[in-house]
Amino acid sequence: MRLVKDCALALLLAAAISLSGTFLSGQALESVRESALYRRSQIIGSIFSRQDAGITEIALSPRARGLLLKFAGALADAYVNFEMIPHSELTTFTVVYESLGPLVEIESFTYRRKDLIITGRAPDENGYQEFMERLRSRDYFGQVTGGFYTNVDSGVRFEIQCAAPV
Repeated sequence: MRLVKDCALALLLAAAISLSGTFLSGQALESVRESALYRRSQIIGSIFSRQDAGITEIALSPRARGLLLKFAGALADAYVNFEMIPHSELTTFTVVYESLGPLVEIESFTYRRKDLIITGRAPDENGYQEFMERLRSRDYFGQVTGGFYTNVDSGVRFEIQCAAPV
């Protein structure tokens, strides 16, 4: 929930800055541009402004929008914490989204250096394995590895590490 609020706040800040930029003095505007929140809003704005064939599906699907907000938060955190310099981020998101399948749930995205870490759950080991195979078959990431454990209450919980595209 915090991620959604942070993303919404960052987008609102970006809109407010663009609308009121002419009213701010040069020094005040520079102060705002140096803030972490402003940098996050710029990153999130760049994700949403890209053109892609699947962007209509992402915009119309509540599942895809929720995942995109999680992904945008991870991307913003990575950029702000100097984990990576974002490139092809919408392509990365699209590859993951199209590889999901109907029953896999993503809980979080995290960047470690340039590698994407996906944490989530699947109803069973087959769902997890199929997700891994779909990620690998796209030939986008340098390497896809992962691990899982069976949780009595909620099926399989997993963590997948997707090495940065080569």
